[in-house]
Amino acid sequence: MNRRDALKTTAAAGAVLSFAALAADPPKAAADAKPAVKPSGIAAHKAMYDAALECVRVGQECLDHCIRNLSTGDKMMAECAGTVRAMLPLCGAVVELSRLDSAHLKALAAVCAKACRDCEAACKKHAGHHAECKACMESCGRCAAACEKA
Repeated sequence: MNRRDALKTTAAAGAVLSFAALAADPPKAAADAKPAVKPSGIAAHKAMYDAALECVRVGQECLDHCIRNLSTGDKMMAECAGTVRAMLPLCGAVVELSRLDSAHLKALAAVCAKACRDCEAACKKHAGHHAECKACMESCGRCAAACEKA
């Protein structure tokens, strides 16, 4: 027997053994499957993560709008700018702690919800006049609601 014939025989024998192994050990039924693993990280906190991430994006746009108005000497947006500045780092921290599935997330979410409610109230005063404030008000409301569920 030459080398080529030996390889063919070995390959054929391997295929037969593989098929035999599959036939002898069929896949387990769904009832035998292990219970689902509890989601962690972003998956465990998806709604809050998404709401906080959106709040950061929209809040930055609102803050830019406030700063442009303040730079013209118009002080009307001062409260709005202040509450957005307080909300942004808290929402950013919620995003990070959600990714980490941190034990501190629940406590931070409670504080973040309060800051979002403050920002929502301040932006509400300007929501009828400025699209950025309206978007921030709505985003803060969604984020606060998601954080309050934590």
